[in-house]
Amino acid sequence: MSGRATNFAVKGASWCRVADISDVKYKAQSDHEERNGVDVELGDIRGGALVLTSYRKLGSQFVAQLIKRFHYSKRHWSVLIAQLAIPLLLMCLCMYSIKSGSSQYRTEYDPLKMDISSVYGKTDGFYYSERPDLSGLADSLKNVLDSNKVSVQKVPEPTHFVLNYGKDIAKYYKKIVVGGAIDRDPRGALNLTAWYNDQMYHSKPMSLLLMHTALLQSTVNGGSISMTNAPLPELQSGYTNDIGGQLMVTIMATVFVPLALGFLSASFTLVPIHERATKAKLLQLMSGIPPVMYWTAMFLWDYLVHCIACIFMIIPYAIFAHYAFFGKHSISTGTSLLLMFLYGWSSIPFSYLASFVFSKGNAGFASVVGFCAAAGVGAGSTFKAMLITKSISEKVRNDLKIATWFLRIFPTFSLGTGFSNLFVITYGNSVCESLPPEDLNMTCMSPLMTSQSSFFKCCKELCGTDCINVTSPLTWEENACGRDLFFLFIDGFIYFGIVLLLETRVLAMLIRLLKARLRRVQRPTISQMRQESVIEDTEVLQEEQRIRHLTAAQPGSGGEALVVSELTKVFKNFHAVKHLTFGIHQEECFGFLGVNGAGKTTTFRMLTGDCLPTEGNAFIQNSSLRIDLKRFQSYLGYCPQFDALIDRLTGREMLMLFGRLRGLFGNDLLDKVEKMIRLTDLSKHADKQTQFYSGGNKRKLSVAIALIGTPPLILLDEPTAGVDPVSRRKIWKILAQARNNTGAAVLLTTHSMEESEALCNRLAIMVNGRFRCLGSIQQLKSKYGQGYTLIIKLKREDENNENTLNVIKGHIQSNLQGADLKDDHQGMLQYHVVNPSLRLSHLFKFMSHMKIQFQLEDYLISTTSLEQIFLTFARAQRVSGE
Repeated sequence: MSGRATNFAVKGASWCRVADISDVKYKAQSDHEERNGVDVELGDIRGGALVLTSYRKLGSQFVAQLIKRFHYSKRHWSVLIAQLAIPLLLMCLCMYSIKSGSSQYRTEYDPLKMDISSVYGKTDGFYYSERPDLSGLADSLKNVLDSNKVSVQKVPEPTHFVLNYGKDIAKYYKKIVVGGAIDRDPRGALNLTAWYNDQMYHSKPMSLLLMHTALLQSTVNGGSISMTNAPLPELQSGYTNDIGGQLMVTIMATVFVPLALGFLSASFTLVPIHERATKAKLLQLMSGIPPVMYWTAMFLWDYLVHCIACIFMIIPYAIFAHYAFFGKHSISTGTSLLLMFLYGWSSIPFSYLASFVFSKGNAGFASVVGFCAAAGVGAGSTFKAMLITKSISEKVRNDLKIATWFLRIFPTFSLGTGFSNLFVITYGNSVCESLPPEDLNMTCMSPLMTSQSSFFKCCKELCGTDCINVTSPLTWEENACGRDLFFLFIDGFIYFGIVLLLETRVLAMLIRLLKARLRRVQRPTISQMRQESVIEDTEVLQEEQRIRHLTAAQPGSGGEALVVSELTKVFKNFHAVKHLTFGIHQEECFGFLGVNGAGKTTTFRMLTGDCLPTEGNAFIQNSSLRIDLKRFQSYLGYCPQFDALIDRLTGREMLMLFGRLRGLFGNDLLDKVEKMIRLTDLSKHADKQTQFYSGGNKRKLSVAIALIGTPPLILLDEPTAGVDPVSRRKIWKILAQARNNTGAAVLLTTHSMEESEALCNRLAIMVNGRFRCLGSIQQLKSKYGQGYTLIIKLKREDENNENTLNVIKGHIQSNLQGADLKDDHQGMLQYHVVNPSLRLSHLFKFMSHMKIQFQLEDYLISTTSLEQIFLTFARAQRVSGE
C-alpha cells in the first residue's frame, strides 16, 4: 500500500487493525435490532413544532413549571409532610405553653376530709355528763372520741378543766382540740355543748361532727357521719394584666412562631438550590422561559404549600384557646392568618436568595433557619422583653424603638413582633371568656368584690362604664400589628425585586463595571501574561481575521451559526480564555479538543450565560451575548458536562418539561417526546426517576434534552462520556440527522478522538485558553501528522539503564533519518519520523533487526493519529500549568 499509494491517488490511510470489543458489541446490537425491527426510522426529531403565539407559549411554559413542581412534591413527599407537620407541632407547643400558665387565673385546693385523727393525730379531749338518764349518750360520745384517737377523760366541770389544762400553753396549743358536755336545761330539754380549741383551724367543724355522730349512734345504735371540706376555686390576677404575664406570652410568641414559619420558609430553598447546582435552572432559562415566569411559578407553588401549612397552624387555636380566637374574638384568627400569609409573601423570595449563594441544599436550609432564629427569636424576643419591662431608661427605650423600625426589613423579625403583639392583645381581650362562667359568677357575687379587684371589669352588672375594652390588633399603634403587616407587605416586593434583579443583565452590568475597574489595577500583570503567549497557527490567525472582517461588515452573526469575537475570561490574574475568536458555519459540527483546564468548559459557561465574559462578545443571528443574553440563550440547545437533571422527575417528564418550554404542545409534543425516547434507546427507562438512571442513560437523556425543540445551535459538552459503544454511535447518528434535516450547527467538546473524527467538520485544539491549531481533521493530519510514529518499549531490566538508552537513541539518530524524539518516559521512547523517501517496509525491516540487536520488548509503527497530534499540543498545557 505504501509503495503504490501514489498510483492509486491515495492521500492517506488508516492502517488495518484488529476489531476491538466495542466493534463486536456494536455489530451484535445492530444485528439484533435489524432482526427484531427495533431500529427507528429517523425523522425530523426537532423541527415541525407549531409556532405558538407569545401569550400561548408563555402559558405553556407556566404550566410546565407547575407540573414540574407537582411531580417533585409528589415524589418527595417526606419534605411535604415535614413542611406541614413541623410548623403545626411547634405551634401546638407554643399554645400549650401559654395555656399551662393560665392556671394562675384560679387556684384550686384539694378536698380535706374532716377526720380529727388523720388531720391532727393523737389528741386530748374530755366530756361532761352528771345525769344518769343521759349516760348512754355520754358513753356514745366517749366511744366516738376513742375511735378518733382522742385521749378522753370525764371531767366534773369543763370550764375549770380547760383553764387548768391551759396552764401549759404549749401543750394547750398542740394537744387539746375538742370536748363535749351533755346536760339538760331547767326545762328538761337536752342540751349538747361541743367544745373546740379556736387555735386549731378545723377544730370547730370537727367538734360538731363528733357530737352529731355520738347523737346518731345513741339514737339508732350505730352509723357514722363523715364531712369533707372542698373550698371553691380562688380567682387571681390574669397574666395579661401585669408585666410578668405579658412577658410570658411575648416570649412564647417570639420563640415558637418564628421557628415554625422559619423552618417552613427555609424548606423552600431546597428546590431552587438543587436546580441551580445541577444547572437544571440554567437549561430551563436557556429554553426560553423568562426569569420572571420561572420565579413566579416557583413562588406560586411554594406559596400554595405555605398557605396550606398556615391553615393547619390554626388548629392549635381551636384546641388550646378557642375562647380567644373564635366567636366574638375571631378578628384575632383573621389577623393571625394575615400575618402568616404576608410572611409567606415576603419570606419565600427572601429564602430564594440563598439559591444564589449556596450550592448545597442542606447548607442553604441551615443558614435560613439560623437567620430566622437570630432575627426572629433572638432579636425579637430580646427587644420585646426589654420594651415591656420598666427598668430601662427612656433613652434606651427610644433607641430600641428606632432599631425595631430597621429590623422590620427582615420578615422573621416582623413576624415575631407582630405575633407577640397579637397574642398580648388577644389574651387581654379574652381574659373574661377564659374563666369558667360559674367561677366568674361566684366571684362577681362575692361581697368582697370591689372596683380594685382584678376581675371587676368582667362583672357586667357591676363594672358599668369601667368594663373591659376590646382592643383591635389591626391598628398602627406601637403594640398592635399594623406596622408589622405593612412591612411584611413591602418586604415581599423588595426581595422579589432583588431575586429578579439577580437574573437580569442590569446587575450583571454593574458587576462587570466593578470588575473592569479592578482590572485596571491589575493591567501590568495581564499585559505581561499576553506577551508570554505563543505564536498561533496560521489557520487560527486567518480565522480571526475572517471574523473581524465579518463583524465589521455585517451586524450580528453575518450568516454564521455562531460568531465569537475576542471572548476573554480572567480569574484574578489568570487567563482562563484569551481573546478567543472564531465562527461556526451553518450545519457545521465544530469540535473543541483540550485537556482539563484548557478553557473549554469556561468557554461553554460564557456562551450559555452561566458566567459573564471579562471581554469580548458572541452573536447568534442578531442576538448578542452581552446585550441580549436571554434571546441569545433561547437559540441554544445545551448538554452540559455534568447531567443537569431533576432527580425526582422521570425521563419522559424531563422531555415533556423542556418540550413545553421550547413551545411544543399537544400531540406534537407527545410525538416528539416519544420519538426522542426511542431514538436514544430509553424506552425501558422513560418512566423511571432520573435519580435511578445509570451514568450512560443520564447522558442519553441530556442529549435528548439538548435536541428537543428548535434551537439552531447545539452545545454538547462531552455528550457521550460514560455511554456504551452502541448508544454512542446512536447519538452520533442522531446528531448527524439533526444537522442534515434542520440546518442546526453543533459545538462539541470531547476527549474521544473517534468521536471527533466521526462528527466534526472542523477541529480546534485549545491550550491555555487559546486555539493552537484549527482546521478539518485531514488538514490537521496533513499539517502536523506527516510521517510515522515509532514507539519503542524496552525490557523492564533496561528501563533505568542510562547506557542502554543512550546506545539505542544514538543508533536511531545515526541510522534513521528524520527521526525526532518526542517522549522518553519509563522505558518508552516515542519518535516522530518525517522522511518523505522512507518506505514503511524499510521501517519495519529496520525495527525488526533492531529488536533482535537490542533485545527490545516490543515496538509499534503507525501513521500519526489525531490523538498523537492532540497529545503533542497538550504538553504545552502541562508546561504552562507548571
